[in-house]
Order: sequence, then C-alpha cells, then structure tokens
Amino acid sequence: MFIRSRRDALGMTQAQLAGSTGWSKSAIEKVEAGTLTPSLEFAGALFDALGIPYIYRERIVAALYPGALDRVLGPSPALPDADALADLEDLPYPAAYLALPEGDVLGVNAAWAAAFPGLRARSNLLGYLFTDPEAERMLVDWEQVAHGFTYGLRMMGPLSVPETVLNEIIERCRVHPEFERMYATDPDGPATLRPILRVADPGTGVVRNLHIKIDKPHLPHSSWVTYRLVPVRAEAATSTRPDSADRR
Repeated sequence: MFIRSRRDALGMTQAQLAGSTGWSKSAIEKVEAGTLTPSLEFAGALFDALGIPYIYRERIVAALYPGALDRVLGPSPALPDADALADLEDLPYPAAYLALPEGDVLGVNAAWAAAFPGLRARSNLLGYLFTDPEAERMLVDWEQVAHGFTYGLRMMGPLSVPETVLNEIIERCRVHPEFERMYATDPDGPATLRPILRVADPGTGVVRNLHIKIDKPHLPHSSWVTYRLVPVRAEAATSTRPDSADRR
C-alpha cells in the first residue's frame, strides 16, 4: 500500500517508477497489489526512487522480511536500558528516544521533560500533538509538525505498525478537528523537513529556535531513533516572546 500511496503523492506513474528503479512495470504492479515481496535489491531501488526517509527504511525491511535484521545485526531490545537512558541524560538539550512512525516515546532526558511537561516516557507523540492543548501552545509551528508526523503515520504505518496499534492511534487523534484533514492530505512539500523547531518555554512563553537532529543507534543495534533538539548556536541570544498572531 505505501508504495502506491507514495507514488501517487509524487505524481509518478507505474511506468515512471519502473524506469526509475530498473525493474519492470509488471513487477511494480505485483508489489503494489501485494502479490510480490520485493527482494532487498528491489526494495532498495524503490526506497531511492520514492525518496523514502532512511529513518523508516529499517522498519519497512523488518516488516517485509521478519527476523532478517536480527539475524544480520543482532537482536534489538524492545526498550532502552538504564545505560541508554543515562546516555540520553548526558545531553544538555532536549532529547528523546522515539519509535517512528507510531510516535511512541521510549525515553526522555531532563531537558526534554522540562520543555515538554506533557510528553514523558511511555506517552505517544501523536497523541500529545492532537489531544493535549499544551502542544499547540508550545509548538509555534504546530501545523507543520503535526501534519509531518501524521503523514509519516499514514504512509509508513500500515506496513510497519500492527493494525490494532495503528487504529488505536488514529481513533485517539481523531478527536482533534484537524486530524482527519491532515491524515487524508500530503503536507506542502519540504515544510515537513524543516530542520528548525520553534518551541515556547512552558513557563515564560519565550521561544527558542531548536535544530532538529535525528540519529539512529547502530552499536548496539536498536529500533528507535534519538530525536535531539539542539539550540541554534547563532541565535542562542535572540530568543523572543511570540505574539498571539504567530501561533495558529
């Protein structure tokens, strides 16, 4: 499903995708119909042609070839252990371990907890964005952030997240009047990849510009990403208090 959805979003025909990957149109049709599981080489060509973000590729490979990653890279723990959490705590800026695309928060450091009081470990990022009023107050660019994560859930969720879990997230987020629109539409181009996140201090309202950096732990191998919000160094001394018009 995600191949067809992603191809449609890019305005590509099956013939164009076949030309980009070097595989036949018939093979593309079978993959989209679910009657052919692509080889790793074929999957890699599809990822490149469709611009699938690297942070999602591992989850898709794990879904296509159950057990393959564990055999190649070794087993991955379900949750960060004490050592991994200590590593996170050593960072002086907000950082969290996230499972994507479902948005489960597996661990946070003190700086993250202070910046996002409603987004602690064992919570869900999408649930926070669409059910916690604090989210729209804290995130100046809430529309872009929420639409970006919703897009990731729609495109990658059906393949990489259990159906029951996916449905639970959707039902929970559906209470927000904007969720249905965001889930049914694509964001406006590269806005979802904007590397700067404007975050208001929960106490003072002063806005900080934070640079989004996403890392993938490889040794030891783990299934989550490290989502870091690093202060923009050149603007460290220029934080401002936003006026109400700069919010949604």
